[in-house]
Amino acid sequence: MKTTLLLLLFSLPALAQIPPTARRDIDAGNQAWVDAMKTGNIAAVVASYAGDALDCGPTGDCIRGRAAYEQKMKDRIATLGHARSASVHTAGSTQQGDFVYEWGSARAEFANGKNIEGRYLTAWQRQPDGHWRIFRNLSIPPDNKSR
Repeated sequence: MKTTLLLLLFSLPALAQIPPTARRDIDAGNQAWVDAMKTGNIAAVVASYAGDALDCGPTGDCIRGRAAYEQKMKDRIATLGHARSASVHTAGSTQQGDFVYEWGSARAEFANGKNIEGRYLTAWQRQPDGHWRIFRNLSIPPDNKSR
């Protein structure tokens, strides 16, 4: 029984491994968001989304498709300007079939004193061309401080 439990415990990290191609595309997509926030060049981050992707904000408002996401990014940059700094931190990821579920936090700080920050849960889907693109992106609302 102890041996079985130990084998199970030591095999769990292997279950969390995702394919190297997925890790590359996810890291590139996250870096593209950072770069877009800092430079205003949104082409790479828009390309990290699947054509039929759904992107939902922390209040539950959602947009569908690359064109809608591109407009969202243009509007954000027009309103806030370029970020002084930006970062994405992946807290974890796991694969199930053609999907990798990734969660973490993102932050961007702007010269006008405004910040964008929060947690996210993203489903990346393997595409027919072998690349992984964002299928669903969900911004998680902040914790309820009154609990």
